[in-house]
Amino acid sequence: MAEPWPSTARCRSGEVLARDYNRCLYEAISVSEKVMGAALANAVAVIEARADLLPSQRNRWRVLLDEAQIRFGMYRNFDCQSVAPFEGPRGIGNFEQRALCLIANNERRAEDLRRRYGEVPPPAAPAPLVAVENIGTRPATWLTAVAPPLD
Repeated sequence: MAEPWPSTARCRSGEVLARDYNRCLYEAISVSEKVMGAALANAVAVIEARADLLPSQRNRWRVLLDEAQIRFGMYRNFDCQSVAPFEGPRGIGNFEQRALCLIANNERRAEDLRRRYGEVPPPAAPAPLVAVENIGTRPATWLTAVAPPLD
């Protein structure tokens, strides 16, 4: 039977004590979640840097990306909690399969976000300042907040 989840390069089963292997898997989960969080933060920054979109469009895109991330988390958690344990050996395999599933899914999601959004573009150069000459008052300009009453 093929391995359903690739073993992590950092954690090698059978080369260390079980408790050290568990600790390594736990730390690898934490690192993969931080990497995925950083990729998501970068994606949000890329969205915010899009000057060609209206603020309402950027906000809508960001809200939808947040919703997609929540749904990804729900899928990942259900799959790794409920399905993955049956795909590996019994015993320590339950935690191991859950951990390997979480790590693999987090890494795939982070890579997907990096591929789709890239890096935040550098800020555009500010427009050059243009000297404005004093054009004085104009006949149609009101100096009060309310138009003068008509007689």
